[in-house]
Amino acid sequence: MASQPSPDEYDYREEGCSLFEWPLTDDALHMGAGELLDSLIDAIRRLNSDPQWDRTLLFPRVGDVVVDRDRRQITARCMWKIKVDYQMKES
Repeated sequence: MASQPSPDEYDYREEGCSLFEWPLTDDALHMGAGELLDSLIDAIRRLNSDPQWDRTLLFPRVGDVVVDRDRRQITARCMWKIKVDYQMKES
């Protein structure tokens, strides 16, 4: 297992802000706003804890989330930062 980098090394990892899309399930089509946001936060938590996902997403601000029930998707603009090596699964 690799050792954790010094705090100075965190400043040099790639970061950005991107649009991410998730499909709405049949159940999600009937959810209220609060339930949809909860499900979005759960999806982001799962991605952040997945060692095969290469970045850490910050939760979007409420104004950066669009629910399009006609297209059956939820879109969120999230800030992200590439994970450090020790957070990634070794091949």
